[in-house]
Amino acid sequence: MMLKYISISELDFAKSWKTGLVKFKSLSKFDRYVTIFWFLGPFIYLIERDPADLWLSSICALFLFRCFKNKEWCWTSQLWFRSAIALWLFGLFSAITSQDPLFTFQQGFVWIRFPLYVAAAQVWLAQDRDIRIMMLVSMMIGMLVMCLILIAETIFENKTRLMWPYGDTVPGGYVAKFSLPLFCVLIAIAVNQKSKAGIFSGLIGLLSVAVSGLTGERGNFLIRACGGMLAGLIWKPKFYLYSVLVFIEIIALALIAYQRPDLTIRYGKNFLESIPIVNMSDKNVYWGSWRSGVQQGLVTPVKGIGPSGTRKTCKFLDPKKPEWLPGKNNCGNHPHNFYVQLFAETGIIGLIIGMIMFGAIIFSCFKARILDPNCPMCSTAFVVPFALFFPLQQFGSFYGQWGNLFTWFAIGFAVAQYQGWRKVN
Repeated sequence: MMLKYISISELDFAKSWKTGLVKFKSLSKFDRYVTIFWFLGPFIYLIERDPADLWLSSICALFLFRCFKNKEWCWTSQLWFRSAIALWLFGLFSAITSQDPLFTFQQGFVWIRFPLYVAAAQVWLAQDRDIRIMMLVSMMIGMLVMCLILIAETIFENKTRLMWPYGDTVPGGYVAKFSLPLFCVLIAIAVNQKSKAGIFSGLIGLLSVAVSGLTGERGNFLIRACGGMLAGLIWKPKFYLYSVLVFIEIIALALIAYQRPDLTIRYGKNFLESIPIVNMSDKNVYWGSWRSGVQQGLVTPVKGIGPSGTRKTCKFLDPKKPEWLPGKNNCGNHPHNFYVQLFAETGIIGLIIGMIMFGAIIFSCFKARILDPNCPMCSTAFVVPFALFFPLQQFGSFYGQWGNLFTWFAIGFAVAQYQGWRKVN
């Protein structure tokens, strides 16, 4: 089996696949069917947003059914989940007291399925290490299929922004966010092993980085590149291997830039000019989106305007206020930054709760590293939420759908590495 080529003593894919199959067969019929459904996630995500949303929502519903049936609720004592519930409830309070309670309540209410999915992965579906490794294999197959699809689009259409297979400029989210846990593991192995496993892991990782660059999605590419560099540093790296990997990555990206001047412009001068904290001029629409969120938050600083409410209130803001804030507002669907959006839509209270939630998720993943420092899957888990919630970047909507489907799948797998909460409870 090909899995032996990426297996090491600390993370033996081939052995865990065999052991996982034995454990899988020992599950109840209900758990077996749902686990199969869970393994299909990477392939369902290749179809479109609605099937992916239905997949995630179905797992949440089945998880709640199981919890009610078995009366298992001790997992709710975890800080990351309690803060998620607190943020959800406060968002609903902001909604019902907003100018458009029906719309904002609907937007805020359905968000809870994302933390519920994380809980389902940690508490139920991915509680066993060998089962998690089996999901890594499923993720790897899905990632390679997506890479082949995007390479084919590059060959046949050669566009600056790739759109296959969705018909929208979002496939980079699958490569960069959805499969980020796998990528971190591959890079960690690549810079630790001077062996076939290190070579094959490095080649697969570099392929995904190159494809991420080809999508033209700058934010997702940075998550991929920076997340991989951090993952390579934190698990027993051999620095000469790390240097070789970085050198090859630079050469590969240089070749792409030489062959694709349109991408060179997009990732070069145009990118630097679009960074909000660097360019706050009237011409920078990215800063304009942040600015409009900050201004809205200052108008309603305590409880905000309600989930997703900024898309409707932005155009009514006084463009000349506040005078000390430079630039010009850009009114899109959301402020394009989780932290700015939470401030605008749930006020300073919601922002604080959200920051506690982000921090608790990162810390839970870091505790997995403490419990099992020899496992690259556990050791690199905290990189996933750290990269996906890093504040100085462009985000999709915090209450949105497509981007969150990619993000929270990866968060669920990362949080599942920490099973120490069971000992506490």
